[in-house]
Amino acid sequence: MDEVLIGREILLEEQASPNYRYRQVRWRRTGEVRWEVLDGSSNHPVLTDLADRDEALRVVRGLERVGQQLEQAFPGHVLIH
Repeated sequence: MDEVLIGREILLEEQASPNYRYRQVRWRRTGEVRWEVLDGSSNHPVLTDLADRDEALRVVRGLERVGQQLEQAFPGHVLIH
């Protein structure tokens, strides 16, 4: 969580699955708090501007299901059962 974001402050960051992380961020200009889903290996954002933690977890579950169905859909990802 040592990453510095321009315009955003990281409030919380957690592992959501073997392949994804999620974090809660506050936009500095507006003070709005939102959630983001990150690729676990590269730490790049996959989806941002989510309303709450539950929505972020639904996105992660959906991405993991796609990864299971397509097996090697996302190179470097751990296949979970």
